[in-house]
Amino acid sequence: MSRMSRSAPVAPSTRAFLAVAALGAGLLHAALAPGAPLPLLLALCGVATAELAWAAFTLAKDRPPLFAVVPALALVPLGLWAALAVVGATTSSGTVLELPLAPMGAASLLDLAVAATAAVVLRRSRTPHRVGGALRFVCALALSACAVCAVTIPALGATDAGVAAVTVHHHH
Repeated sequence: MSRMSRSAPVAPSTRAFLAVAALGAGLLHAALAPGAPLPLLLALCGVATAELAWAAFTLAKDRPPLFAVVPALALVPLGLWAALAVVGATTSSGTVLELPLAPMGAASLLDLAVAATAAVVLRRSRTPHRVGGALRFVCALALSACAVCAVTIPALGATDAGVAAVTVHHHH
């Protein structure tokens, strides 16, 4: 068991970053799903649902759910992407299933940031820093949202869903 007990709260500013990063990764995985074949579509939808739900619960509670295993769980999408790349590279049929690099890379970076941040929080032995209260939380949330949006929005534009959203023409 880590030095931080499972019942210890996570600092609000840290929860803000974790939630926004998980939200960005979840949105990217959800946007990648429609362009994937059925088994991968189901996996991406499952990952996206888990990330989006975890983000909502993380913002809502002092103690994010499953926090002790978040460093491992956040790396599952990276492992799936690596496995897909290995299978695609070793297939003899010549058909390689490719996911767009920018969206998968951005989602992977966000998942890696969640895993690393959660691991650091779990390893530290001090209690969460609460100075600044609501102002600190709002500032952390705003900065986190800006940083994640800077990564997520361009990557969303590179998905099939993002391309379709731009090319749809409305006739009035």
